[in-house]
Amino acid sequence: MKKIQILLAALVAVMMCSCVGFKTEATVNIKVVRNGQPLSGVTVYKFKDNGLGAGTTLDKSTASGSAVSDGGGIAHFELKSPDDLDPSNVAGLELNDAATFYFCTYDAEGTRNAIVTVPVSTGDNLTRTLEVPEGLVNGNDE
Repeated sequence: MKKIQILLAALVAVMMCSCVGFKTEATVNIKVVRNGQPLSGVTVYKFKDNGLGAGTTLDKSTASGSAVSDGGGIAHFELKSPDDLDPSNVAGLELNDAATFYFCTYDAEGTRNAIVTVPVSTGDNLTRTLEVPEGLVNGNDE
């Protein structure tokens, strides 16, 4: 009887995995600028709001991801299911999810020096600007 239960549980798990489409659900491009000029090589950290607000961004070690800005100052983030947003397709049903994300930079001492709040829904392709103050970013004087 126990073998049947284990096989049944395994079968259900396999069926659930095949019915859920895990993929990129939204993209967010963060344009890192200082005085209107793009900054390249800056690490931008991503945090998902878990109901505690921006206070969760005070320590960059709790970030759920990061990206480095390119030559145009763009840090590209692909928000994927199930980590960032819920799957948009479960068993053939189209679903929409929405969440708030914080994108931050930190100075050489690890203190947050810039933050932008971005509400994101399934299917979004967003670009937001993150204005970084004068001084050290990622330990570099830029």
